[in-house]
Amino acid sequence: MEENELKSYPGQTEGEITQAIIYKHFMAVAPIFIAMFIVALAAVAAAVLYNQYSSSLPDGNPYSGLISIAGFLVFATIVLLCIATFWIWRRNKIVITNQHIVDIDQIGLFNRKVATLRLEEIQDISASVRGPMQIVLKYGTIIIQTAGERENFVFDFVPNPYELEHYIIENRKKFGSKNTGLKK
Repeated sequence: MEENELKSYPGQTEGEITQAIIYKHFMAVAPIFIAMFIVALAAVAAAVLYNQYSSSLPDGNPYSGLISIAGFLVFATIVLLCIATFWIWRRNKIVITNQHIVDIDQIGLFNRKVATLRLEEIQDISASVRGPMQIVLKYGTIIIQTAGERENFVFDFVPNPYELEHYIIENRKKFGSKNTGLKK
């Protein structure tokens, strides 16, 4: 089986070819990782300070075993949270095929939302990059307006949003020319 024939999302049809898979920019999870790093530093600093100053107590350090266990539990929890955060981040993606644009949102560990948009339903696409952080790190938001009652598709933390906007427009043109060619 060729790489293009592999299924990239649930419900992908057999003749549908995956053309691109776009993952969210790292800035989607960077604040979470920074917060966990700060909590880990605070926990380590607290444990070191406690063990250093508790030796001056008259009875020694009766809680050193408990402090060690608590420190290990905090560290293990932070490691597990980092792994879960990374897993959730990598499961969020946009899949572009020759027929659809698919938004796969992993919401927590056990909840996933898959929304599919046919290329023929695209009315308008806009990309925006706001603020110095997004400009420097080259990420932003893409909004795809759709035909019908369906809500707009909003993709945030998209790397290189202007390039992706252009890619989707070109893909839509190819799709439209293939379909009009078949009808004649």
